[in-house]
Amino acid sequence: MPEQVVIDGIEFARNGKQLSGDLEIGSLERLRESLSSGEGAVEYSIRGGQNPKGRPMLHLSVKGTLSLTCQRCLGPLAFPVDVQSDLLLLQDESEFADIVDEEDDVDAVVAAPRMSVAALVEDELILALPYAPRHAQGACSAAGVPEGSAGAKVSPFVALSKLKK
Repeated sequence: MPEQVVIDGIEFARNGKQLSGDLEIGSLERLRESLSSGEGAVEYSIRGGQNPKGRPMLHLSVKGTLSLTCQRCLGPLAFPVDVQSDLLLLQDESEFADIVDEEDDVDAVVAAPRMSVAALVEDELILALPYAPRHAQGACSAAGVPEGSAGAKVSPFVALSKLKK
């Protein structure tokens, strides 16, 4: 198992540091529960900085393709992910109330001296998952064969509709 990459969130943000790399999808245990396959990797980039009010924040970018299960046909579904997220770093949980009052659309996390980059990436990927992943309309069928293809299942009611005429 590769060594965990950790950062000191506040120090990383204040010094404007940058970090990028790849994470094996199979190593992200919480995410893996929602996937049909843990194969492949995602690319991430994390950059420290400050918001206009001078508060420390992290800009996180994650790109890759996740293997999900289509809820229509139960077949494999390649789900591309391209997440851009700004995370405001808080000293402790008591600051959440102040942030919510000031800014509604800000994501915030409590900073720690040892923040796992993999956990930050995994959280963003979990948030990006659709509730019920599905192929585009017409791209799958109940049998798992794309509609209109030669192997598509024919409804048993087609014969009945012909008798009706």
